[in-house]
Amino acid sequence: MTVKRLLQEVDSKEISEWYAYDQRWPLPDHWQQTARICRTVMASSGNFKNVPREDEFIPAVVKKTQSQEEMYAELKKLDKYVKKE
Repeated sequence: MTVKRLLQEVDSKEISEWYAYDQRWPLPDHWQQTARICRTVMASSGNFKNVPREDEFIPAVVKKTQSQEEMYAELKKLDKYVKKE
């Protein structure tokens, strides 16, 4: 929903209620959710001993845009977690 549409359809009282609700029960952190999914997918491969911790999937800082070569180098680092037959 756009801000314009939101302001047309929702009054100040309801927005305040949603804000208060979010302060009390915030939505889960999207990085943490994604990290949990990644860890679960990696663990489902059967290689439980080498599965990274959830915090290892969460970036410490936002990085600049990577080149194709830099992306490939980062993906190669994950090879050690892949179960080889």
